[in-house]
Amino acid sequence: MNSSIAPSSAHSPLQKGVFFGVLAGAMWGLVFLSPKITHQFSPLTQMVVRYVCYGLFAVVFSIRTIVPLVRQLTADDWRKLIILSLQGNIIYYMLLATGVKYAGIAPTTLIIGVLPLTITLMGRHEHDSLPMRKLLLPCLLIVAGIGSIGIDVFLHGNETLNSTPFERALALICAAGALACWTFYAYRNARYLRAHPHVTASDWSNLTGVVTALLALVMLIVGYLVALYSPEHLLALNMDASLDWLQFILIGGFVIAFCASFLGNIMWNKASQLLPISLSAQLIVSESLFSLLYGFLYDARWPRGLEWTAMALSLTGVLWAIQLHVKTHPKDAPPEMH
Repeated sequence: MNSSIAPSSAHSPLQKGVFFGVLAGAMWGLVFLSPKITHQFSPLTQMVVRYVCYGLFAVVFSIRTIVPLVRQLTADDWRKLIILSLQGNIIYYMLLATGVKYAGIAPTTLIIGVLPLTITLMGRHEHDSLPMRKLLLPCLLIVAGIGSIGIDVFLHGNETLNSTPFERALALICAAGALACWTFYAYRNARYLRAHPHVTASDWSNLTGVVTALLALVMLIVGYLVALYSPEHLLALNMDASLDWLQFILIGGFVIAFCASFLGNIMWNKASQLLPISLSAQLIVSESLFSLLYGFLYDARWPRGLEWTAMALSLTGVLWAIQLHVKTHPKDAPPEMH
């Protein structure tokens, strides 16, 4: 980079990356609220509606460029799109929705909120990552936070949930599974975008939306077949006409699909291109903060003691990891794009 550039200009990519990352977190925080509001619908039904609509938005807003883009894709590009769509969208959202359905917003959010650390650990071999020994104490704090929220789920679950202890245990497992899915997605997606700077954030998001929609249609067929034999199954498609489908379509099909999937993914792709993986990973903490805010506002209550403890421990661990990174790389900046 030219040394004659003013300091403010030199830092502009980093500032833009942080802005886009936080904005993506604000959009994604809505995702945790949707299953809470539309809890009468199965996780599969919520996933299908969200991602089919995401694909429609992607096509509509890229109608002039989508066909040339598809023609340029290689077999390896298609393989990556399918894997990333499954990890970051299809499987992730079904696990997340199951977690929220049976455990609530706060526990699911706090478990998935470990993403900044797990993604950093996933990218520990990158040139700007920290060694495991430096992240040991932050890791222990985050684990303690997860333990606190797990205890709270079983102590107070009956106050806000109708789920059984088994269902709450299943919810915590699903939240952990969602954490694993998105860890792999975020790392691999960022590596692809940084290795292919000619692919714009919008183009990659639109392609992901189209592939995800096609996969969601396949899952729709699966859900329909499951519903014929077991209508109450988590993988069953809801077909009860008496349900509030209008509210469901408006929330899941428009608000979540457009804001969280379409806009949120574009913002995140921009942040991934502008920032090192280890820095962009830390910005996902904004998703946890916004989702907790939305959840407590929706429930019209203050957090309980163990929830305060869990939030304090988890956020302290994540912020500590950020501080360690900044101290280790005080002049950390994204690589120059060509």
